[in-house]
Amino acid sequence: MSAAQGEPDVAGPSPELVTSLVRVAVETDAPARLILAAEKVLRQPLGLAGPSGESLGRAPDTETGERALAIARAAATNRLVAPPGWRILSIHRSSSRFGFLAIGEIDGEGHNNRQLVELLSALLADQLQRAMLLRARTTEMLRRIICDSDVGPARARREAAGCGLELADMYWAAILGWRGRAPRPEVAEAIDGEAREEPSGALSVLLGERIALLHPGQGADGSARALEWFRKVAGRARRLAPIARPQVIVGERALALADLSGGVAELDALWRMGPRREDDQPLVSVRHYALDRLLARVAETDEAREFVRRQIGPLLAWDGEHQGGLLTVLEAGLDYPRHDVAAARCFMHRNTFRHRLRHATEVLGDTLEDPEARLAVHVALKLRRLSLVQ
Repeated sequence: MSAAQGEPDVAGPSPELVTSLVRVAVETDAPARLILAAEKVLRQPLGLAGPSGESLGRAPDTETGERALAIARAAATNRLVAPPGWRILSIHRSSSRFGFLAIGEIDGEGHNNRQLVELLSALLADQLQRAMLLRARTTEMLRRIICDSDVGPARARREAAGCGLELADMYWAAILGWRGRAPRPEVAEAIDGEAREEPSGALSVLLGERIALLHPGQGADGSARALEWFRKVAGRARRLAPIARPQVIVGERALALADLSGGVAELDALWRMGPRREDDQPLVSVRHYALDRLLARVAETDEAREFVRRQIGPLLAWDGEHQGGLLTVLEAGLDYPRHDVAAARCFMHRNTFRHRLRHATEVLGDTLEDPEARLAVHVALKLRRLSLVQ
């Protein structure tokens, strides 16, 4: 044993083992592949999680590998101390932390792999740093393609090729946002990062408080694959940020590259119109916004403003004077026939909601028992909300 450490003197790792790990790290920027290769060399279960708990790799593909990943995630999110028989390493470079590596020891012999573990930690740091820089460059490229309508298909393909991407001819587009409190920026970045794990050319990019999702393909088969991916991304987002109540609005057709910026802008505008009755569902189709899309075309016209004034003028005046929120209560009552559901949407007790709804109809001067009158008031409320959004 060494006098300083009381550990057995062991020979360093063989050059062949070192070379095999270095080769994988250099040939790919995918940490999952390096973790798979390292598990075969170390013969120890490994789990790698990003700084916000996102999955970056695990091995073997068994319950032990899943446990390794769970420990790495817990280290990232809860600063878990390594349980007996496990080690947790912080993967970092200078002040930048890239994730946490969980290592399980087999039969108490893990100390024999100390030098290989140190090598793996360094290779992962290099690999994840390269991936971070490439991701930043790719993100800026995607933002230009999505947000700048002047970037044509030819330029988009050239810029994508510079980032190692080959763009598809058509993409299904969706917007992922938060119906609850927005998550921390690092959590949103983790959700965006996990979305990019899709190997079939799917893309994602952070756009302010929301995430644009693009899945290649067209036709019925392409639509089914895109929906499956959108649902998977929404599920991961709900796992990483349950309080944020993430939801995805999905477009109704595949978009050519030239139409991406307009299509994503329309989805983002629909998101800002507020939740639908299905706002607790992970996926919502733009078809649920059909009435809003129609009304948005006329919301800023003089005719629309006059229609709103005639239908709900007394309520507009009352709310303006008292800041009472009766317009919101009335719209919820018309949106949701069940008062307990409508009350919950307004964060009120059911009895309080019923009282205020009755007050709203009294101020309006109409019981709204006539279907035509009720529909006209409902449309006026929608037009008012759209004019506020726009």
